[in-house]
Amino acid sequence: MNRKEFLSQLGIGAAFVLTTSCLGSCTKDTTPVTADLTIDLTDAAYAALKNNDSYIVKDGIVIAKTKTGTYIAATVICSHDELKQVTLKNDEWYCTAHGARFDQAGKGINSLGSKGLTIYKTTLTGNSLRIYS
Repeated sequence: MNRKEFLSQLGIGAAFVLTTSCLGSCTKDTTPVTADLTIDLTDAAYAALKNNDSYIVKDGIVIAKTKTGTYIAATVICSHDELKQVTLKNDEWYCTAHGARFDQAGKGINSLGSKGLTIYKTTLTGNSLRIYS
């Protein structure tokens, strides 16, 4: 096999490996979740929400407690590239994939966040937090 044939075969194999390795972790989903769920903040599964500046992800929704103790919620799907990687960072919504940033109301803060972010309403009643569209 000459050099050209070898590199050609290597290229096909590498493309196959890269394509198949991305199938499960690089999925895109352009459909924001329609929200209507209630969580019990005393449940150990939601313990992170007892602390300010923390978040959890449940059913395609990022539920967070801001630095000032307010509960907020947004879709986990980033509008920049439809990857499920939105988190709360420094009291802003932040996509860990490409760095898109959004304010708490979902408005883009940088060019990657220019399409905005789906935000959900929250209502706290006792230890029950309701997240809804």
